[in-house]
Amino acid sequence: MIRLLIVDNERLIVESLLDLFRQSDELEIEAFGVYSGQEALEMLERMKFDIVLSDIRMPGLDGLELQKEIVRQWPWCKIIFLSGYDEFQYIQQVMRNGGVEYLLKMEGPDAILRAVEKASAQLYAAGESKAFIQRAENQMRMARPLLINDYLLEVLQGDRQSLRGMPDKFAQWECPLDARQDVLLVMGRVDDWRDKLGVSDRELMLYAIQNIAEELWTASARCLTVRFERNKLLWLLQPSGENDISIESALRHMHRTMETVQISCRQTLKLSVSLAASASFLPWDQVAEQFSALTQLLGRGLGMGKELILLDDRRARMDKVEVQFHQVRSQLGKLPAMAAYLENGQKEHFMIEFDKLAALPAAANQDDTLKLEIYYSTATLFLSYMNRWELHKVIGRMIDLAKLVKYDAHSSWHEALSYLSQLAECLFEQKHNDHIYSEDDLVKHIRLYVEHNLAGDLSLTRIGEVVGYNPYYLTKLYRRITNEALTDFIASVRLAKARKLLEQGDVIVQDISKSIGFMTEHSFYRFFKKATGLTPQEYRERQSVSKKDNEK
Repeated sequence: MIRLLIVDNERLIVESLLDLFRQSDELEIEAFGVYSGQEALEMLERMKFDIVLSDIRMPGLDGLELQKEIVRQWPWCKIIFLSGYDEFQYIQQVMRNGGVEYLLKMEGPDAILRAVEKASAQLYAAGESKAFIQRAENQMRMARPLLINDYLLEVLQGDRQSLRGMPDKFAQWECPLDARQDVLLVMGRVDDWRDKLGVSDRELMLYAIQNIAEELWTASARCLTVRFERNKLLWLLQPSGENDISIESALRHMHRTMETVQISCRQTLKLSVSLAASASFLPWDQVAEQFSALTQLLGRGLGMGKELILLDDRRARMDKVEVQFHQVRSQLGKLPAMAAYLENGQKEHFMIEFDKLAALPAAANQDDTLKLEIYYSTATLFLSYMNRWELHKVIGRMIDLAKLVKYDAHSSWHEALSYLSQLAECLFEQKHNDHIYSEDDLVKHIRLYVEHNLAGDLSLTRIGEVVGYNPYYLTKLYRRITNEALTDFIASVRLAKARKLLEQGDVIVQDISKSIGFMTEHSFYRFFKKATGLTPQEYRERQSVSKKDNEK
């Protein structure tokens, strides 16, 4: 939606132009009016305007001075001059300063509408220009490391959906890794921060460790670093393919380089760093389990020491139960994603992850402690959500919440899972109902405001302030909910009240015009005739004749 500012020291002209644009069906414009150049500058400071339609000759700050300020401070803003004087020197100066168009007031409303439409088209074209595209590309380039990091964290947490589009994402983000090639995982941990290192200093040290490792590994490998937690890094490594060496030789070289990384961190940064790596290259669909295994390797037993270099070769000798155990750990790592799905009302995604968690054989048949962890982790997720939204009473009428914190209240693991599934259904149903009710409440609020403020400010900006929504988003939302434009609803309410007052017969047209928000009687006449095909007086006379005929 285009935001337009009309500037003229003649109040009648400003009010007429405001009515002209508010009644225009062709242009999606929100129009505002001020009566001096100084007021215009103050308004431009408070709000973003796309087009300024201004008189040239005004007391105080005239139109040309206003134009210079606009060009200096808001260069994207288009300017149209509207003047009662056909003077070549003004036209020449306007064009020199970058004005869009110079119109004479006598040219009429159609010419003004065309000029604003032209300026709007130029704004839209500018939005698609190379400069904007280049800026977007630069921003995308700067965001790539974060996008890649977040995406790979999803993969490491076991989100199999993310694996499907990996080749395309790697190509789009110019990722150095190959989605079709196996990968080696190396996890690094800072064992102990030096004294007096603050948060920002620690971040700097992590970047230094990252740079040291990448410099050493990229001599013979493709390398990408993933940041996670406050003291850990993960490196994903693949043979570069530039040297004609076997996979086994590349693997040995990467493992040997771990010691060099550790020594460099100690000597250069005075930091103790421990490293743990997978024993072999792995396909991408196995990295989540390996990530979980490396996390555990550095978190218990020998992994609690300092300056360690560990290889996780358990994968080759893990039995079925241990494999399933790591699958559970990986799936439990996706609980934050499940919480986000619940928060955003994404029921299908939530239930897919819940079903994966519930279906793991190790949890169902082998280890009761894992059953308890799965149950209470999910229960805590639900409790946190209900606490935030104060849903205990509402949901408590739908399902027995006393069982939520009592695993023993369920006769079997299957019954416990069924209970959690039913609770999830209740929560999503309530969220759906709240969404419907909140949309209905929003529409009611808007309509009540319009009906009670017909003579007041019914600009989209003001209505947006009343209901707490951005005006542009509000117009789209209102149309989606009601299948009607908000401006059409306002016009229909104005028309209904105008008809009612005209039918009463004792209210003069000028008062009717003001009572429904028209600044001039002429604007009201034009609006009413366009809607009914009759002038207000003709409509009143017809209603009077009809009433008399009915009384006979």
